[in-house]
Amino acid sequence: MRQDDEKCFWTDTYYSTKDEMERIYKTQGIEIIDHFSQDGLTPLFSDKVDNWNEEQFKIWSEYHYSVCREESILGASNHVIIVGKKQ
Repeated sequence: MRQDDEKCFWTDTYYSTKDEMERIYKTQGIEIIDHFSQDGLTPLFSDKVDNWNEEQFKIWSEYHYSVCREESILGASNHVIIVGKKQ
């Protein structure tokens, strides 16, 4: 996505798919150890999350940790983390 693109909402940036990210790692000889969503679905209701008490946040965190590696969550997340090991 480029700044002059009509769909652009930010400066020059690049978005990739889960498969593309993993392919880049593999073609560079990096073994994928883990791949998970950092924020998952949280941005969809961040105004609520900011107001949760500690127990409510703990319940959400446990849920998030249980689904953050699910492919559909990876695709919906604003940010992901890939942990790799150079072979």
